[in-house]
Amino acid sequence: MSKGFRGPDFAQVETDRATSETIHRILEQDAVQAEHARARLAEGGYGVCEDCSQKIAPERLEALPDATRCVRCQSAWDQGNRHQ
Repeated sequence: MSKGFRGPDFAQVETDRATSETIHRILEQDAVQAEHARARLAEGGYGVCEDCSQKIAPERLEALPDATRCVRCQSAWDQGNRHQ
């Protein structure tokens, strides 16, 4: 085996590391969003979109109780905040 090649174990370790980092980042984002939603609740703003001030659909809140934006505003926010 050439010195320039690494075995499949190295590739698996790198894949596992990237997966772990992604999971950690998502969990951190979820925790921040949950705290933000609790703050909105304390302020009396739960169920109201923080961007357009319209009511968030009950179905959305049932599926995502931590939602602070309506579907339309969340979609726009996601588009503007994509990580490249």
